[in-house]
Amino acid sequence: MESDSDVFGLAKYGLKIIEQNAHELKCAEIFFEKNKYISIEIEENSVKNSETGEDNGVSVRVINKKGALGFAFSNKLEKKTVNELCNTALKMMNVSTPDPDFYDLPGSYQNYPIVKGLFDKNLKVLQLEDSMSYVNILIEVCEQDELAISQSGSFITNYTKTNIFNSNGLEVSGKDTSCSLSSHIIVKDKVSKETSDGYDWQSERTLKRLKAFDVAKTALEEAKRNLNRKKIKSMKVPIILSPKGTIQLIMRPIASAINGESFQYKRTFLVDKRDEIIGSKYLDIEDNGLIDGAVGSAVFDGEGVPCKNKKIFEKGKFLKTGLLHNSYTAGKEGVESTGNASRSSYNSIPSIGATNFIMPNGDITIKEMIKDVKEGILFDYTGDTPNISTGDFSGLILHGNLIINGEVKEPLNETMIGIKLLDLFKNIKAVSKEFKIYGAFQAPYVRVKDVQIIGGKN
Repeated sequence: MESDSDVFGLAKYGLKIIEQNAHELKCAEIFFEKNKYISIEIEENSVKNSETGEDNGVSVRVINKKGALGFAFSNKLEKKTVNELCNTALKMMNVSTPDPDFYDLPGSYQNYPIVKGLFDKNLKVLQLEDSMSYVNILIEVCEQDELAISQSGSFITNYTKTNIFNSNGLEVSGKDTSCSLSSHIIVKDKVSKETSDGYDWQSERTLKRLKAFDVAKTALEEAKRNLNRKKIKSMKVPIILSPKGTIQLIMRPIASAINGESFQYKRTFLVDKRDEIIGSKYLDIEDNGLIDGAVGSAVFDGEGVPCKNKKIFEKGKFLKTGLLHNSYTAGKEGVESTGNASRSSYNSIPSIGATNFIMPNGDITIKEMIKDVKEGILFDYTGDTPNISTGDFSGLILHGNLIINGEVKEPLNETMIGIKLLDLFKNIKAVSKEFKIYGAFQAPYVRVKDVQIIGGKN
């Protein structure tokens, strides 16, 4: 990629072209991104693909006074290319549909937050051959267990450098790193010949935090715990959500439902619920982009707006300020952007995404939580997702166990769960001290009362 001075020159050149050639221009943005990556894939417990590469690019976004948008991008960082992109974006703007809801792009900011631990110099210079040690640990864990018959997984690293410029005076740059491991292990019982699987993953900003052995071991133990599944009768009982279950049935649905765009189009079950108590006192949620070293943290979002710490739910109350916004949805509502503009790459316009989505841990251990259950379900995860528009959920429990008299028993077979998310929120009765972090989600165990379970046993 070009140096910072060259990128600055290209941005200045592009904005000047836009200003000289645009009619009724409201604002413009030029976005640069450099991404260097390593990717290793495991199939059948051996390395099937490995590669290193770079994906560098630039995009141009222009909006006129009627809100019409023009957008163009390229993976070439040259003066000629920037010229072509600016003219293409302007042509698209001139024929695009006006949008009266567009307000403006962000202006310049005097101060940005200090967030530590987002960049690992060791990860930036990591070579493919050095990466194999992490993958070999995953493979070894699978090979050494007599029940494990196969594993798929991955090791991925990224180094990203971003520069954002716009016609409102915004100029900001930053760099960060990330790395992740995943393991999906299949086991087979020697007697029953039944197979089962388990999955775990970890994502971090620095290499030293990656625990390959722990990831593979957790996937292996989960697979074994799900062997020799049993059918149960239908019942209405308490369930205990594992951290994965908490993410699936509470945190991801909420993160989707508070997306400013979806909310404004009335596509979420939380519409008309702001400033209301819709959950128990144990329902606390925050979106915090300022945690040192966390995967979801950033100094600024995909439009250059400073990231923040925002409370979404407090003691069951969906706060009036609990929506996530980029500049478009914020302008439409007449509020400031929350710093949640999200960009998957330079080749996309900003959407909206959470930063670090957190459900704070409680004051009871998971052992104490399970001990109090006479009959219930430990729910780990499902392959189904809730309906975000209605808040309804019904799905097959892929990984879950029966709880009898405070003890975790056999895994479940042909067992479904059905519940309205708003009922689930109201029926949260305990949150554990223990929690796990999966990427940008921090989740505890959660106990919920009176959940309908549909069993496959007559």
